[in-house]
Parts: sequence; C-alpha cells; structure tokens
Amino acid sequence: MKKTKAKINDQIEFVREGYLLIGLVESVRDNSVIVEISYDDASKLNYVNNKTVVSHSNYIVIE
Repeated sequence: MKKTKAKINDQIEFVREGYLLIGLVESVRDNSVIVEISYDDASKLNYVNNKTVVSHSNYIVIE
C-alpha cells in the first residue's frame, strides 16, 4: 500500500482509542490534517465536537 498525503475532501481511515474511524479532510497542515468525523463517533470518544486532528503518519487515504 502506497502512503499518500491527503488532500481537502479526501476520506481517510485512522484508529483512535481502539476505534477504526473514517473522516473527511477539511484542512491540510504541514504535519497533520483536520478531519470531520461523524457525530456518533465523536460521541463514542466523548469529544465536544466532531472535528479532530490526525498526524500524516497515522492515517491512510481511502480510494
């Protein structure tokens, strides 16, 4: 599997606290991406909102 850097509107897959999550990339930074996840997933993780930051080394782009 080739590791590619996500772009805005890409879907990515990543693991957080033992959950496999899928999110939509909203912003790309030098070392990470800002991702929108579902409200259900955010609730499972006790997040205040449905946005999270994921390091480039911790996700794969879904094709």
